[in-house]
Amino acid sequence: MMGGMGDPIQTTQLTSLGKLSWDEAAQIREIRDGIATEAKKSPWEVTAQEIQSSAEGKALGLDADEAMTSIQLALMAGAEKQPQPDELAGYAPINFNDANNKVLNYAVRSQSAEPGQAQPIVTLKEEFGGKNFFMFKLKITRPATTTPDGQEIPGSTEERWFPPTDEGYLDKQIAEAAKAPANLKVEKLERVPVEFYSNSEGKVAMAVDGKVPYPHRQFFGGNFTYGSYYTQSVEEIRAIDKARETDPMKSLPPDNPIAIAVADHTTVPWHLFFWAIFFGILMAFAIEQLTDYYVSTHKKPVREVAGLSTAGPAPMIITGFALAKESSVFSVFAIVIALVFPLLLFPEPTYGTFILSFYGIALVGLGLLTTTGYILAMDTFGPISDNAQGVFEMSKAGHGNERASKAVQRLDAAGNTTKALTKGFAIATAVVAAVALFHSYIEEAQLASAGLRLEMPEIFLGLLIGGAAPFLFSAFSINAVGRAAFFLINEVRRQFKADPGIMKGTSKPDYGKCVAIVTEAAQKELLGPGILAIALPMAVAFGFSIGKEPVLIGGVEYNLTGAQALGGFLAGAILSGQLMAVLLANAGGIWDNAKKLIEDGLYGGKGTEAHKAGVVCDTVGDPFKDTAGPALNPLIKVMNLVALLLAPVVIQVRSEAAQIGITVACVLALAFSIWWSKRGSMLDALVGSTEDADAIAPSAPVSPPAAKKRITVEDEPPSEEESSKE
Repeated sequence: MMGGMGDPIQTTQLTSLGKLSWDEAAQIREIRDGIATEAKKSPWEVTAQEIQSSAEGKALGLDADEAMTSIQLALMAGAEKQPQPDELAGYAPINFNDANNKVLNYAVRSQSAEPGQAQPIVTLKEEFGGKNFFMFKLKITRPATTTPDGQEIPGSTEERWFPPTDEGYLDKQIAEAAKAPANLKVEKLERVPVEFYSNSEGKVAMAVDGKVPYPHRQFFGGNFTYGSYYTQSVEEIRAIDKARETDPMKSLPPDNPIAIAVADHTTVPWHLFFWAIFFGILMAFAIEQLTDYYVSTHKKPVREVAGLSTAGPAPMIITGFALAKESSVFSVFAIVIALVFPLLLFPEPTYGTFILSFYGIALVGLGLLTTTGYILAMDTFGPISDNAQGVFEMSKAGHGNERASKAVQRLDAAGNTTKALTKGFAIATAVVAAVALFHSYIEEAQLASAGLRLEMPEIFLGLLIGGAAPFLFSAFSINAVGRAAFFLINEVRRQFKADPGIMKGTSKPDYGKCVAIVTEAAQKELLGPGILAIALPMAVAFGFSIGKEPVLIGGVEYNLTGAQALGGFLAGAILSGQLMAVLLANAGGIWDNAKKLIEDGLYGGKGTEAHKAGVVCDTVGDPFKDTAGPALNPLIKVMNLVALLLAPVVIQVRSEAAQIGITVACVLALAFSIWWSKRGSMLDALVGSTEDADAIAPSAPVSPPAAKKRITVEDEPPSEEESSKE
């Protein structure tokens, strides 16, 4: 495909003959109104011959003989009497060998019965499978004949297109016509293949492949259908027919006409797929540059935050948070550009479907992922340089070696920047993948025709819940980091007080206990966020399905309300998740690199008040950039995957009790996850750990606070004389 080899990719756009006829009628009335305006007379005074002979009419091919009927029908029926036909969307060719295609088991009345005989009920596969349907252009020659009273009828020759017909049936009719007394001679001049199509709703259509001139004019009376079908099985229709023999008043289920359409095939140039991938590669570097501007030590945002360190940690936090919010907005703009490009590359009016556009979005994501090796190298460089600095400091090799200390610090700062760059890239790929999964969910949940209309309360409420989900997830992860850090701090304090030799360097601390605390927390704290990612989409989907009426699509009932609410939920989660992920990742990166600048000697260097402010900001930013931000990427993708897997289950019609039971179970699971994230009180644990530590090694006595003098605005400072007297 990418090299232009093999079969070219084509898209098929079906346009019903009814739609062609409707459009032509609208154009005829427009020509009529133009002629009436020019001639200064009423539209009803314009004749069909005037329209046919006009320049506009000739341009539409209305000067052909068969067009007169179309003109007369358009003039007799106004626009209000001709409702616009439905669009044929989402149709694909029927594979008559596909046992999983439900339309093949639809019941139809066979057209192969002899005249006067009852039409047997067969499946759609038995009626149309294995046959060759074409739209034929025939040449019919009638020889000159003489009537019994001696009147001569001259011969004639006619060439015209005929509606879709099975070739075997037509050959049989031609042979019978040749044997008839009229001695008709019928020749097949051209044929255009006809194929059967169906969509996800179970509707069936017949489409003419190729270019037939004005195909809607070849059907008499405007009947643009080829038979009909029942969505019920053959056995059900046969049973109803048998019951009607004794009870003629028994009604049949409604039949569905097989619409006839024109299939316009458009070949997709192979180089468009290349440009989609290439654009994804370009967007990868664009996102890297955008992230680099906000988190690099050489750019204005980080230097500005570092400069505010002399005023304390509060201005640093406020400014860094504002810059991170700003960066999340521009990241959305970059992702929107990445998603709009495939829409421009594969426009729906040209190819008749949005599927190619979403395929282009997937290719943009593929282009982003082609830089995976480069991204992995940069991401790996971060922890390597960070741990290298830690080992360097713990080994005390930096004492008296200022050059080496600065080199390691700069290496660590570069590692922090590369880690932040890869986080921005990971967020972008997660959003692109989520958008592609979102479209798959829409198709799987039978929402292509129903859509997601925000005026529906269920969809809007789902959007609100989905927008809140990443915030709750971030709260879980940040709270987990705080809880683990708190337990670790308490353990370190306990060891320092229990063994004073640790501070003197005469004894070794118990490292294993600290590692065990962190490992246990890492495993236990995953429980709450994991439940949230699965239970919340399920609660939305099944909760909003309670008490809702099913929708009939293709003869099958579906519960679409819950699926629509889940679609709104996913849209909200993708948007807020992207904004929150970039905000957290870049905020932590800005504060971390601002601290690194101070440690390099700016604004006083290590040990100064500016450095202390930077350490506070870095401590706040670490759970942002290392835990909460990156964790939102899998959350977005997991929620979309869960929804995609749930779609066939959600749209099934089930009892109210089952819907309520599933919803209650999901809500209870969510309640447990919230309790698990908020279990215990760090304040109580802090008091308890302090008491335990004091019992091991009592702290030094604390001097009582100095007496405070209450000063009011009326008080005046003592004069020098009063002071000397005192």
